[in-house]
Amino acid sequence: MKGYESMRVAQVIINRPAKQLHKPLSYLMPEKFGNVLPGTRVLIPLGHSREEGILIGYEELVEPPEFTLRNIVQVLDSEPWFTPEMMDTARRLNEYYLFSYGDALRLFTVNKTLKSYEAPKEEWLVVMPDFSIDQFSERKKKQRELAKYLLEVGGASKALLLAKGFSRMVIKQVSEAKGITVESRYKATKTTFAELLTEEVNIPLTQAQQAVYEPIQEAMNSHEHKTFLLHGVTGSGKTQLYLRATAKCISQDKTAIILVPEIILTDQIVRRFVETFGDEVVVFHSKLTVQQRNNNWERLRRKDSHIIIGARSAVFAPAEDIGLIVVDEEHDTSYKQEDMIRYHARNVALWRGEAHGCPVILGSATPAITSYYKAMQGEYHLLELRHRIFEQPMPKVTIVDMKEEILHGNYSVFSDAMSSLIQKTLNEHNQMIILLNRRGYSTFVMCRDCGETIMCPHCDVAMVYHQAGEELRCHYCEHHEPIPTVCPKCNSKRIKFFGSGTQKVEEELRRHFKSARIARLDQDVTKNKQLAEDILHDFGAHKYDILLGTQMVSKGHDFKDVTAVGILTADSVLNIPVYSASERTFDLLTQTSGRAGRGDKPGSVVIQTYNPLNYAIIKSKAHDYVGFYNEEIQNRKALGYPPFREMIHMVVRHQNMETLEAIANRIVSDLEAHKGDTDIFINGPYEASIKKVRDMYRLAIMIRGTDLSNLKDYIYNSWIFIQEGLLIDVDPV
Repeated sequence: MKGYESMRVAQVIINRPAKQLHKPLSYLMPEKFGNVLPGTRVLIPLGHSREEGILIGYEELVEPPEFTLRNIVQVLDSEPWFTPEMMDTARRLNEYYLFSYGDALRLFTVNKTLKSYEAPKEEWLVVMPDFSIDQFSERKKKQRELAKYLLEVGGASKALLLAKGFSRMVIKQVSEAKGITVESRYKATKTTFAELLTEEVNIPLTQAQQAVYEPIQEAMNSHEHKTFLLHGVTGSGKTQLYLRATAKCISQDKTAIILVPEIILTDQIVRRFVETFGDEVVVFHSKLTVQQRNNNWERLRRKDSHIIIGARSAVFAPAEDIGLIVVDEEHDTSYKQEDMIRYHARNVALWRGEAHGCPVILGSATPAITSYYKAMQGEYHLLELRHRIFEQPMPKVTIVDMKEEILHGNYSVFSDAMSSLIQKTLNEHNQMIILLNRRGYSTFVMCRDCGETIMCPHCDVAMVYHQAGEELRCHYCEHHEPIPTVCPKCNSKRIKFFGSGTQKVEEELRRHFKSARIARLDQDVTKNKQLAEDILHDFGAHKYDILLGTQMVSKGHDFKDVTAVGILTADSVLNIPVYSASERTFDLLTQTSGRAGRGDKPGSVVIQTYNPLNYAIIKSKAHDYVGFYNEEIQNRKALGYPPFREMIHMVVRHQNMETLEAIANRIVSDLEAHKGDTDIFINGPYEASIKKVRDMYRLAIMIRGTDLSNLKDYIYNSWIFIQEGLLIDVDPV
């Protein structure tokens, strides 16, 4: 249009989870606000109300807009909340994982709402050189007492002085005295491991560790981004390398991010970091209050601390100069966030490492198949620790075919080999870990006459019997009800419990091994985080002989007296309907086996299975990761699974089955029309693995292809993205 001068328009994302508002809106930035940088919060008019938004950038309009642009009402921050790197990473998350840009940005905030970053402050009385007790007459005993205390400690918060019994009046009078200044300070935050602040000696690295550390050190010296895949057998000393690299990082005045699968279960690595670096460490875990989280976030922003250690959300730490990122046990599926916003922390770590030009270490005894493939292709640098420290032998593994046990008349949960190993361990006053991948007492309850299984009324899954509370419980919606005395279908009284959960196995153990001190660790127990920590601590102190649990017992623990490991149902993971079932089985068996014999005593492992010839089970016996990888990668290639193809798994949900089918079919036909690439395969809609959860019916759609970026772009900008009840999972694990 002639004579039209281009116009600079602000692009704003609405700062609340609303699928319909996932695209940026255009506003005018009044001149009075000056140059407002992207990443700043602003107040905008929307309809008849006002909303908080995030300024994500500016756009030059070459043609006049079709509608009247409104002004931004207010700028809410003096400086941006988000750095350019955070905004770029959020954009990558948004494009790759298909959730809104606003949701991606909120991941970089403490409690996912942007209330204010100003962490609560408190007033301190700080002593200056000209302060003296003599300002207060002998009569004013309390004031003199407080003055004496302040001179001893140099300063204290009003909250502390109140807690010490000084009245508000006395505190006020002393605060107004000569030589006292009142300062506003952030509340001190300590990690929950504060009692452990002792110096760990710099343990010299072994020859093998040194060889692995050198390329990491080189990358840190030259400030270049490299991804190192550290493949080290269980007990090879990976943590020592992380400590050494972190020390290097903070000597460069940069921030280190250390990711662990689950804080509560990787307590030992956290303790070693705190023991080594003390207050430099900020620990992030789910037990922190909002205030503690705020404070910890602030400590990182102000650079009071340079190390953050935590589970997957710690990857979004607000650090502006990251010098090292470590993803410990990088194969672990808990790095994948499975809630509404689905992302993989390992990918985010790689993106942030790339943006900051720093090394990323992915460490594991059983690397993810996709990670090892990338190392084989030269995309990652492979580093290997093939032996345990001090050349301790790997544990001896025995595989027991449970079909044989039944033929020999043994119907117990424990095979003869397992019973012998338990007894031998108890006789020698050692400890044992037993893994059973099922919580509850019995897995399901069934009528012996008509075969009816007691199902959850809201979800299409069998209810699980829990002995505590004598009830049936659904593990999807937590619906619970009393155990029926008669079958709801045929009124028979022959109701029988099938399968063995952890509670039942614990009961069996107590019956067969009366002297044994047994602790159980499963989700029912770990709901109380403190209780779980206490159990692990007491087991480490040898107050228990046997630790029985679900997958939780397989992770990261290092107990010197554990000489034996028993795995009761090796098949439980093998039979889950996902492409990575063999990988998960191999990981679980190898990782759990690796808990045995880490001290100076040799380890023994018994694995019970109904599939003794499966390659995941055979290879785990020999701790042969490379052998397993070679077999698994061939299968993946033949079937077109990752890393050879990308995947998107969609679940469509609706209360009405007919409506659901209509929506799901429309999505599939729309995707087929827009997929373009002939290499893209769309399967479905088909019944989801669980067809009903919380009264919502579910249909699934699977998309596979070598490059899905164009299709992702279409989904995000089409009606599909804002469809209610749609769950999108990119790179399902």
